[in-house]
Amino acid sequence: MKIDSHFHVFLAHAVDQSKSRYPVQYDALIDQWKILADKEGIQGGVLVQPSFLGFDNSFLLGALQQSPKELRGIAVLEANTPRGQVLELQEQGIVGVRLNLYGEPNPSSFIRKNWKLIELLNECEMHLEIHHDDRFLNSILLEVPTDTKIVVDHFGRPKTEMDFIREDSGVQKHANKLWVKLSAQYRTSQLKHSKVLDYWRNSIGDQKLLWGSDWPHTRFESVQNYSQQINNLKNLITDERLLDKILIVNPKELYWT
Repeated sequence: MKIDSHFHVFLAHAVDQSKSRYPVQYDALIDQWKILADKEGIQGGVLVQPSFLGFDNSFLLGALQQSPKELRGIAVLEANTPRGQVLELQEQGIVGVRLNLYGEPNPSSFIRKNWKLIELLNECEMHLEIHHDDRFLNSILLEVPTDTKIVVDHFGRPKTEMDFIREDSGVQKHANKLWVKLSAQYRTSQLKHSKVLDYWRNSIGDQKLLWGSDWPHTRFESVQNYSQQINNLKNLITDERLLDKILIVNPKELYWT
């Protein structure tokens, strides 16, 4: 099955507006995503807990229960989450935990605060997903413990195409366990994404590339839609074999095995 490795579901009334960067006034439901994905030939997906829902993963877990074979989830957890709770979530289809560092004034300190949780993820063979401000990925990766399986959102969000070329010691520290989502080109519209793609292909390899729709495109709902995202990917990737790796082989290996 072809897989969308990054999208969100939520109910507007459950949103903590103090944690949202703008007012969220609509619901994003799993059935809505399924209709859009099906039109593009996408059969499986990975739900990512949005930051504005905080640590309450219940709506995401409910969505996973509707299609447990076709869906996987990325939760957001507190730093002191006990092992038993992590294992329970794993049984419900949670395969990783997201640290949202976007807007975080001291990301290095935040990573260190979550070291115990990261080590627990390593023990449970789960992965750490990182979302962050433009330009800070490399320095953030230097703070993450070695041997952590890491997934990075939105091309790694460099500020320019040269960022990682100038300095990538953090990337190289984790290169053998680092995956990158070729998602949400509209969130880094200043980039030539083909150049960033070339960097990732050379540094971590084709087998570590994923794609996500970033549906429902929060803050960009009026100018983006689902079909645009898959078309953007196909415009970026013209090699059908590589496209199959990104949509089928790689996400299956990461999320389903």
